[in-house]
Amino acid sequence: MTTKKPSGRSYGFKHKSRYVMTKKGPRGVSFLLREYKVGERAVVIIDPSQHKALPHKRYHGKVGLVIAVGRRTVTLHVKLGNKTKTLITRLDHIKPFGV
Repeated sequence: MTTKKPSGRSYGFKHKSRYVMTKKGPRGVSFLLREYKVGERAVVIIDPSQHKALPHKRYHGKVGLVIAVGRRTVTLHVKLGNKTKTLITRLDHIKPFGV
């Protein structure tokens, strides 16, 4: 006779929370050393540890075209449906397309 596997809100909580409770090491600075040029493509990859200039979650994984590069920010044209949106974000939240 086999018993039914337990289910419910708390089932497997210890297993699920293992990954959440582990501390991750600090992020390197290589993303700050990358240089973006006007006309290049970049992917929006949101870094949750940096809250400044955080793009909306709907842009995560989208590819945009770099139109302007500042000291700390990059301005992208991101296609969303039939529209082209202008996204101003920091270097923490983007990476070059194809890397």
